[in-house]
Amino acid sequence: MRRGVWGVWLGALMGLGAGVVCAQSEAPSVVQVGGPPAVQSGNSLPSSQSRHEAARANAGVTKYEITGVVINSVTGDPVPHCHLTPTLNESNARGGFGNRQSPAPANDVACDSHGRFVVSVPSAGRWRLVASARGFVSQAYDAHPPYASAVVLTEEAPTKELEFRISPEASIVGVVLDEAGEAVRGAQIMLQTAPPKAPGGPQPTGGTRAAAHTDDRGMYELPNLAPGDYRLSVHAQPWYAAGRQAGMMQASGGPSSLDPPLDYAYPATWFPGASDAAQAETITLHAGDTRQADFHLVPVSSIHLKILTPPPVSNGPNQPVQQAFPIVQPMGSGGGGFVQTTTRVDGPGQIDVGGLTPGVYQIRMAGPNQDGRAAALVEVSANSARTLDMTAPGRDLARITVRLEGIADVDSGSRGDRGGLQVTLIDRDGHNGNFSSNRGEGGAAGPAGPGRRDQRDPAADRVIEAPPGRYEVVLQGRPNVFVTGLTAKGAEAAGRYVTVGAGESTLTVHVGSGRANLSGIATLEGKPLPGAMVLLVPITIEDPNSIPFLVQDQTNTDGSFEMANAIPGQYILVAIDHGWGINWGDPSTLRRYLMQGVPVELKSSAIVKQNVAAQAP
Repeated sequence: MRRGVWGVWLGALMGLGAGVVCAQSEAPSVVQVGGPPAVQSGNSLPSSQSRHEAARANAGVTKYEITGVVINSVTGDPVPHCHLTPTLNESNARGGFGNRQSPAPANDVACDSHGRFVVSVPSAGRWRLVASARGFVSQAYDAHPPYASAVVLTEEAPTKELEFRISPEASIVGVVLDEAGEAVRGAQIMLQTAPPKAPGGPQPTGGTRAAAHTDDRGMYELPNLAPGDYRLSVHAQPWYAAGRQAGMMQASGGPSSLDPPLDYAYPATWFPGASDAAQAETITLHAGDTRQADFHLVPVSSIHLKILTPPPVSNGPNQPVQQAFPIVQPMGSGGGGFVQTTTRVDGPGQIDVGGLTPGVYQIRMAGPNQDGRAAALVEVSANSARTLDMTAPGRDLARITVRLEGIADVDSGSRGDRGGLQVTLIDRDGHNGNFSSNRGEGGAAGPAGPGRRDQRDPAADRVIEAPPGRYEVVLQGRPNVFVTGLTAKGAEAAGRYVTVGAGESTLTVHVGSGRANLSGIATLEGKPLPGAMVLLVPITIEDPNSIPFLVQDQTNTDGSFEMANAIPGQYILVAIDHGWGINWGDPSTLRRYLMQGVPVELKSSAIVKQNVAAQAP
């Protein structure tokens, strides 16, 4: 296994077989490995059944309470009359299977006029506590999204006093103007999160956080935002093209025919005026901020796409034949999920779609006797005339036949769950978007991209069409499986990534099962450390061909952490006190912490307990 630039000293540090105990068995095993001594209080929680039995046995004896005060994170003043909602976490693992949550009997508890609260809960356990108040962001205790600290109560420590800091809401406001400085009405504003860059492994992609439309003055507001980094885009249509009855089928020469001087469209525009998401400005919001973000839109000549459609099918005897119509969806990070177009029938089996701007689009035929299976991708550019034959695959796209190797072995240990496995190609550069098979049913077209529907067999080949490029291969739908390697014919495979060109290729995805679970206690000067950042870093983090990737968590109030669903491999475990403000995504910064980390090897289906001493930021 390649170990990257600094893998040599890490290999020595790992000392596999010397001071490090590995866990591996066909059935999950539990092993305590080296590191600081375990903290007994709160180090292990009873099972759900035994916990509830103990609660019933001790009814009226043990009283479990979370008390404290909610304060403004900016001013330090108490927040009066806020509401707190407790939820029981049956597992501390984030994003993993078995992470069940049970709501508390009382829906929420109100603070008093001084921000003080007393939350009574029915049992010991890990309790997620969420605070909300008018003018503040609703957030979990000690939140660093998507992570937060659970409040841990035990029979030995049935109460916990907290200082719960919540942030005033931030907002973004602005105006959208056209090329003449006039207001653009009805423009759609899309706000995406901009997560920090991670070292090695898959880079996080931003999700849609909020949306808004401009009013008759061209103004918009995005309120109720949490502190963080964001990117902003706008999608609109020139007012003089607004009468084109977007999406309506018009006959040739009908009212949807526009004079060329009026046939314009606005491309998706990223703040402050970029056409590419990679060039968008990152808007950093602090608690209580109001940021102004204005747009000036510049129209471009509308691009037209001629679609050759499959023959229409009658609904039955003596029933009229109705024409199917195209649904056009922009792909990639710049897509807002919709596009307003003109749609005109030019003749039998020919449809003209206008109003497009440069980019990649998915085209699906909808209407009578259409079930969405006819789908294709097309890339259009300025000053180009394209014809899309919906009866034949596109020649300028990559058409990838995806085969799964090892799926039979995975199925044999999955308790009869043979469905739900989906293969997704993710463009981490953010230009083309994601392309998937549908819900693991052999090669069907999913919402992220088109393919071909075959039999409902998880081992069947999938066919995915995507623009040429480099993609990360991800398995979804079953939490316990993972990619162990890729091989390709007609494409290039390295680690978790495949690079495909136009035309036919075959990708074999080697599948394994048995993700590992690592839990423990982070301490600082011998005491449990709450709210610390915990990282499980593969020793091959800098190797582009690495399969394992970094796993992250945050410690609870008793210093406990749990990382479920880790891919088996060799790692360094690190805990950083107040580590959320450091640039740990920089490899050189991360190396400094790795030198003091704890080496761990995780085998298939292992359940490992490993404590770690936290480091100063």
